[in-house]
Amino acid sequence: MNFPTNPSRKTGFTLVELLVVIAIIGVLVALLLPAVQQAREAARRMQCSNNLKQIGLALHNYHDTHNNFPAGYIDTNPAFDTTEHTPEENINGLAWSAMILPFIEQPAIFEQLRTQTGGFGRHWAHGTVAEVSRIGIEAYSCPSDSMPLINNKRGDYGKTNYKGNTGTAAATNLHGVLLPGRHIKIRDILDGTSNTVMVAEACGTAEGGGQLNCGGELCDFNAGLWIGGRYVGSSTGWGSGVQAEDVLSFGGTPAVMINRSTANWGDSWNNSSMHPGGIMVVLCDGSVKFLPETINDTTYFRLRDRQDGLVIGEY
Repeated sequence: MNFPTNPSRKTGFTLVELLVVIAIIGVLVALLLPAVQQAREAARRMQCSNNLKQIGLALHNYHDTHNNFPAGYIDTNPAFDTTEHTPEENINGLAWSAMILPFIEQPAIFEQLRTQTGGFGRHWAHGTVAEVSRIGIEAYSCPSDSMPLINNKRGDYGKTNYKGNTGTAAATNLHGVLLPGRHIKIRDILDGTSNTVMVAEACGTAEGGGQLNCGGELCDFNAGLWIGGRYVGSSTGWGSGVQAEDVLSFGGTPAVMINRSTANWGDSWNNSSMHPGGIMVVLCDGSVKFLPETINDTTYFRLRDRQDGLVIGEY
Protein backbone atom coordinates (compact mmCIF):
# COMPACT_ATOMS: atom_id res chain seq x y z
CA MET A 1 0.00 0.00 0.00
CA ASN A 2 1.43 3.37 -0.96
CA PHE A 3 1.20 6.16 1.57
CA PRO A 4 1.17 9.73 0.29
CA THR A 5 4.27 11.74 0.94
CA ASN A 6 4.28 15.14 2.54
CA PRO A 7 4.92 17.58 -0.32
CA SER A 8 6.06 20.29 2.10
CA ARG A 9 8.94 18.22 3.47
CA LYS A 10 12.34 18.82 1.73
CA THR A 11 15.41 16.60 1.90
CA GLY A 12 18.89 18.08 2.67
CA PHE A 13 21.88 18.06 4.99
CA THR A 14 21.44 18.33 8.70
CA LEU A 15 23.56 20.84 10.58
CA VAL A 16 25.82 18.07 11.86
CA GLU A 17 26.30 16.66 8.37
CA LEU A 18 27.12 20.10 7.01
CA LEU A 19 29.73 20.69 9.71
CA VAL A 20 31.30 17.31 8.98
CA VAL A 21 31.55 18.12 5.26
CA ILE A 22 33.11 21.53 6.00
CA ALA A 23 35.63 19.89 8.33
CA ILE A 24 36.58 17.31 5.70
CA ILE A 25 37.04 20.02 3.08
CA GLY A 26 39.20 22.01 5.51
CA VAL A 27 41.43 18.99 6.17
CA LEU A 28 41.81 18.33 2.43
CA VAL A 29 42.74 21.96 1.77
CA ALA A 30 45.28 21.87 4.61
CA LEU A 31 46.84 18.76 3.08
CA LEU A 32 46.85 20.03 -0.48
CA LEU A 33 47.97 23.63 0.09
CA PRO A 34 51.61 22.81 0.96
CA ALA A 35 51.83 20.56 -2.09
CA VAL A 36 50.48 23.36 -4.30
CA GLN A 37 52.92 25.85 -2.78
CA GLN A 38 55.82 23.45 -3.30
CA ALA A 39 54.81 22.91 -6.92
CA ARG A 40 54.65 26.65 -7.51
CA GLU A 41 58.03 27.21 -5.88
CA ALA A 42 59.51 24.38 -7.97
CA ALA A 43 58.26 26.15 -11.10
CA ARG A 44 59.67 29.50 -9.90
CA ARG A 45 63.02 27.90 -9.06
CA MET A 46 63.15 26.33 -12.52
CA GLN A 47 62.54 29.74 -14.10
CA CYS A 48 65.27 31.24 -11.92
CA SER A 49 67.60 28.46 -13.09
CA ASN A 50 66.71 29.25 -16.71
CA ASN A 51 67.48 32.94 -16.10
CA LEU A 52 70.92 32.05 -14.81
CA LYS A 53 71.55 29.65 -17.70
CA GLN A 54 70.80 32.48 -20.13
CA ILE A 55 73.07 34.83 -18.19
CA GLY A 56 75.88 32.27 -18.17
CA LEU A 57 75.49 31.70 -21.91
CA ALA A 58 75.43 35.45 -22.53
CA LEU A 59 78.65 35.94 -20.58
CA HIS A 60 80.35 33.20 -22.62
CA ASN A 61 79.09 34.74 -25.86
CA TYR A 62 80.48 38.07 -24.67
CA HIS A 63 83.80 36.35 -24.02
CA ASP A 64 83.77 34.83 -27.51
CA THR A 65 83.16 38.28 -28.98
CA HIS A 66 85.57 40.37 -26.88
CA ASN A 67 88.04 37.68 -25.73
CA ASN A 68 87.28 38.43 -22.08
CA PHE A 69 84.42 38.63 -19.63
CA PRO A 70 82.98 42.10 -18.99
CA ALA A 71 84.16 44.11 -16.03
CA GLY A 72 81.88 43.99 -12.99
CA TYR A 73 81.44 47.69 -13.57
CA ILE A 74 83.63 50.35 -15.10
CA ASP A 75 85.27 52.81 -12.74
CA THR A 76 87.60 55.64 -13.72
CA ASN A 77 89.68 54.94 -10.62
CA PRO A 78 93.27 54.83 -11.94
CA ALA A 79 94.10 52.00 -9.54
CA PHE A 80 92.26 49.62 -11.88
CA ASP A 81 93.87 48.36 -15.05
CA THR A 82 91.96 49.76 -18.04
CA THR A 83 94.35 48.76 -20.81
CA GLU A 84 92.11 45.95 -22.05
CA HIS A 85 88.85 47.89 -22.17
CA THR A 86 87.06 48.12 -25.48
CA PRO A 87 86.10 51.71 -26.49
CA GLU A 88 82.42 51.33 -25.59
CA GLU A 89 83.31 49.97 -22.16
CA ASN A 90 85.83 52.62 -21.17
CA ILE A 91 83.24 54.49 -19.14
CA ASN A 92 82.16 54.97 -15.57
CA GLY A 93 79.14 53.33 -14.02
CA LEU A 94 77.67 50.72 -16.38
CA ALA A 95 77.54 47.18 -15.04
CA TRP A 96 78.38 43.82 -16.60
CA SER A 97 74.65 43.12 -16.78
CA ALA A 98 74.18 46.20 -18.98
CA MET A 99 77.01 45.19 -21.32
CA ILE A 100 75.61 41.70 -22.04
CA LEU A 101 72.15 42.96 -23.05
CA PRO A 102 72.66 42.10 -26.74
CA PHE A 103 73.43 38.53 -25.70
CA ILE A 104 70.20 38.05 -23.72
CA GLU A 105 68.07 39.15 -26.68
CA GLN A 106 67.74 42.76 -25.52
CA PRO A 107 69.53 44.66 -28.32
CA ALA A 108 66.85 47.38 -28.38
CA ILE A 109 67.46 48.28 -24.73
CA PHE A 110 71.22 48.20 -25.36
CA GLU A 111 70.89 50.62 -28.29
CA GLN A 112 68.67 52.92 -26.23
CA LEU A 113 71.32 52.88 -23.52
CA ARG A 114 73.98 53.70 -26.10
CA THR A 115 71.96 56.68 -27.35
CA GLN A 116 70.99 57.99 -23.92
CA THR A 117 74.59 57.91 -22.65
CA GLY A 118 76.01 59.65 -25.71
CA GLY A 119 77.56 56.54 -27.21
CA PHE A 120 78.53 55.26 -23.75
CA GLY A 121 80.41 58.49 -23.17
CA ARG A 122 78.95 59.36 -19.76
CA HIS A 123 77.53 57.79 -16.63
CA TRP A 124 73.95 56.60 -17.10
CA ALA A 125 72.74 58.88 -14.30
CA HIS A 126 75.12 61.82 -14.58
CA GLY A 127 73.04 64.88 -15.40
CA THR A 128 69.97 63.56 -17.21
CA VAL A 129 69.17 60.04 -16.03
CA ALA A 130 68.95 57.57 -18.90
CA GLU A 131 65.28 56.69 -19.28
CA VAL A 132 66.19 53.11 -20.13
CA SER A 133 67.29 52.65 -16.51
CA ARG A 134 63.60 52.55 -15.52
CA ILE A 135 62.95 49.44 -17.60
CA GLY A 136 62.43 46.17 -15.76
CA ILE A 137 63.98 43.09 -17.39
CA GLU A 138 62.43 39.70 -16.68
CA ALA A 139 65.69 37.86 -17.31
CA TYR A 140 67.25 39.67 -14.32
CA SER A 141 64.41 38.93 -11.91
CA CYS A 142 63.97 35.80 -9.79
CA PRO A 143 60.24 34.92 -9.83
CA SER A 144 60.39 33.88 -6.16
CA ASP A 145 61.39 37.41 -5.15
CA SER A 146 58.31 39.53 -4.41
CA MET A 147 60.10 42.79 -5.21
CA PRO A 148 58.76 44.01 -8.60
CA LEU A 149 60.93 44.50 -11.67
CA ILE A 150 61.57 48.07 -10.49
CA ASN A 151 63.73 48.33 -7.38
CA ASN A 152 61.81 50.74 -5.15
CA LYS A 153 64.61 50.59 -2.57
CA ARG A 154 67.18 52.00 -4.98
CA GLY A 155 65.69 54.96 -6.78
CA ASP A 156 63.00 53.12 -8.78
CA TYR A 157 65.44 51.79 -11.35
CA GLY A 158 65.35 48.36 -12.99
CA LYS A 159 66.06 45.54 -10.53
CA THR A 160 68.46 42.64 -10.75
CA ASN A 161 68.54 39.58 -8.50
CA TYR A 162 71.78 38.37 -10.03
CA LYS A 163 75.16 39.77 -9.06
CA GLY A 164 78.69 39.03 -10.19
CA ASN A 165 81.32 37.28 -8.09
CA THR A 166 84.15 39.58 -7.05
CA GLY A 167 85.91 36.93 -4.99
CA THR A 168 87.19 37.09 -1.45
CA ALA A 169 90.21 39.38 -1.25
CA ALA A 170 90.13 43.08 -0.51
CA ALA A 171 90.90 46.23 -2.52
CA THR A 172 92.12 45.72 -6.10
CA ASN A 173 93.56 42.24 -5.54
CA LEU A 174 90.20 40.53 -6.06
CA HIS A 175 90.06 36.84 -6.92
CA GLY A 176 86.62 36.61 -8.45
CA VAL A 177 85.49 36.80 -12.07
CA LEU A 178 83.49 40.00 -12.63
CA LEU A 179 85.73 42.67 -11.15
CA PRO A 180 85.57 46.48 -10.91
CA GLY A 181 87.34 47.99 -13.89
CA ARG A 182 89.11 44.76 -14.83
CA HIS A 183 88.58 42.09 -17.47
CA ILE A 184 89.10 38.42 -16.66
CA LYS A 185 89.67 35.78 -19.31
CA ILE A 186 88.84 32.09 -19.07
CA ARG A 187 92.57 31.37 -18.91
CA ASP A 188 92.70 33.40 -15.66
CA ILE A 189 90.32 30.99 -13.89
CA LEU A 190 93.10 28.73 -12.64
CA ASP A 191 90.89 26.57 -10.43
CA GLY A 192 88.80 25.56 -13.42
CA THR A 193 85.50 26.90 -14.65
CA SER A 194 83.52 24.18 -12.85
CA ASN A 195 85.02 25.18 -9.49
CA THR A 196 84.31 28.93 -9.57
CA VAL A 197 81.06 30.87 -9.24
CA MET A 198 80.42 33.59 -11.81
CA VAL A 199 76.99 34.98 -10.79
CA ALA A 200 74.88 34.43 -7.67
CA GLU A 201 71.47 35.43 -6.35
CA ALA A 202 70.60 38.35 -4.08
CA CYS A 203 66.93 38.87 -3.27
CA GLY A 204 65.14 42.13 -2.60
CA THR A 205 62.24 40.92 -0.49
CA ALA A 206 61.75 42.54 2.92
CA GLU A 207 60.27 40.18 5.47
CA GLY A 208 60.81 41.67 8.86
CA GLY A 209 64.34 41.16 10.08
CA GLY A 210 64.52 37.52 11.18
CA GLN A 211 68.03 36.13 11.00
CA LEU A 212 67.03 33.09 8.97
CA ASN A 213 65.19 34.90 6.20
CA CYS A 214 66.11 37.28 3.43
CA GLY A 215 64.25 40.30 4.73
CA GLY A 216 64.66 42.95 7.35
CA GLU A 217 66.34 46.30 7.53
CA LEU A 218 69.79 44.95 6.75
CA CYS A 219 68.76 42.77 3.83
CA ASP A 220 66.00 44.44 1.84
CA PHE A 221 68.57 46.43 -0.17
CA ASN A 222 70.31 43.30 -1.44
CA ALA A 223 68.71 43.31 -4.88
CA GLY A 224 70.67 45.59 -7.17
CA LEU A 225 70.28 47.51 -10.41
CA TRP A 226 71.00 45.80 -13.73
CA ILE A 227 72.26 49.06 -15.24
CA GLY A 228 74.95 49.80 -12.64
CA GLY A 229 75.63 51.76 -9.48
CA ARG A 230 73.00 53.97 -7.88
CA TYR A 231 72.97 57.51 -6.51
CA VAL A 232 74.67 57.61 -3.11
CA GLY A 233 72.91 60.71 -1.80
CA SER A 234 75.99 62.86 -1.27
CA SER A 235 75.70 66.63 -1.44
CA THR A 236 77.87 66.72 -4.56
CA GLY A 237 75.78 64.20 -6.47
CA TRP A 238 77.48 61.00 -7.55
CA GLY A 239 80.18 59.61 -5.35
CA SER A 240 83.60 58.47 -6.53
CA GLY A 241 82.81 55.50 -8.73
CA VAL A 242 79.65 53.52 -7.99
CA GLN A 243 78.33 51.37 -5.22
CA ALA A 244 79.61 47.87 -5.81
CA GLU A 245 76.76 46.11 -4.04
CA ASP A 246 74.41 47.12 -6.85
CA VAL A 247 76.12 44.84 -9.34
CA LEU A 248 78.68 42.74 -7.45
CA SER A 249 78.33 40.05 -4.84
CA PHE A 250 80.27 37.85 -2.46
CA GLY A 251 83.40 39.48 -1.06
CA GLY A 252 84.24 39.66 2.63
CA THR A 253 84.88 36.60 4.77
CA PRO A 254 83.45 33.07 4.51
CA ALA A 255 81.42 33.71 7.66
CA VAL A 256 79.00 35.81 5.60
CA MET A 257 76.87 32.84 4.68
CA ILE A 258 73.84 32.17 2.47
CA ASN A 259 70.49 33.63 3.57
CA ARG A 260 72.20 34.93 6.72
CA SER A 261 72.38 31.38 8.04
CA THR A 262 75.06 32.24 10.58
CA ALA A 263 75.35 34.35 13.71
CA ASN A 264 77.83 36.55 11.85
CA TRP A 265 75.44 38.40 9.56
CA GLY A 266 78.11 40.36 7.80
CA ASP A 267 77.03 43.23 5.56
CA SER A 268 75.21 43.76 2.28
CA TRP A 269 77.55 41.38 0.46
CA ASN A 270 75.48 38.54 1.86
CA ASN A 271 73.78 36.35 -0.75
CA SER A 272 70.16 35.41 -0.33
CA SER A 273 67.05 34.19 -2.09
CA MET A 274 63.45 33.26 -1.39
CA HIS A 275 64.12 29.67 -2.44
CA PRO A 276 63.83 27.51 0.68
CA GLY A 277 67.24 26.38 1.87
CA GLY A 278 69.70 28.16 -0.41
CA ILE A 279 70.50 30.15 -3.55
CA MET A 280 71.00 29.51 -7.25
CA VAL A 281 74.38 30.27 -8.84
CA VAL A 282 75.90 29.89 -12.29
CA LEU A 283 79.46 28.59 -12.46
CA CYS A 284 82.05 29.76 -14.95
CA ASP A 285 81.42 26.71 -17.13
CA GLY A 286 77.81 27.87 -17.58
CA SER A 287 76.23 25.22 -15.37
CA VAL A 288 73.66 26.24 -12.75
CA LYS A 289 73.86 24.86 -9.22
CA PHE A 290 71.87 25.22 -6.00
CA LEU A 291 74.04 26.13 -3.02
CA PRO A 292 72.39 25.06 0.26
CA GLU A 293 72.48 27.15 3.42
CA THR A 294 74.26 24.22 5.07
CA ILE A 295 77.26 24.43 2.74
CA ASN A 296 80.61 24.23 4.50
CA ASP A 297 82.05 27.71 4.92
CA THR A 298 85.44 26.63 3.53
CA THR A 299 83.78 25.23 0.42
CA TYR A 300 81.74 28.41 0.10
CA PHE A 301 84.95 30.42 0.35
CA ARG A 302 86.74 28.33 -2.30
CA LEU A 303 83.87 28.66 -4.77
CA ARG A 304 84.38 32.41 -4.70
CA ASP A 305 88.11 32.29 -5.50
CA ARG A 306 89.22 31.56 -9.07
CA GLN A 307 92.89 30.90 -8.22
CA ASP A 308 93.32 29.38 -4.78
CA GLY A 309 94.52 26.10 -6.32
CA LEU A 310 91.93 24.01 -4.48
CA VAL A 311 89.42 21.71 -6.15
CA ILE A 312 86.24 21.63 -4.12
CA GLY A 313 84.62 18.43 -5.38
CA GLU A 314 80.99 17.86 -4.49
CA TYR A 315 78.98 20.23 -2.34
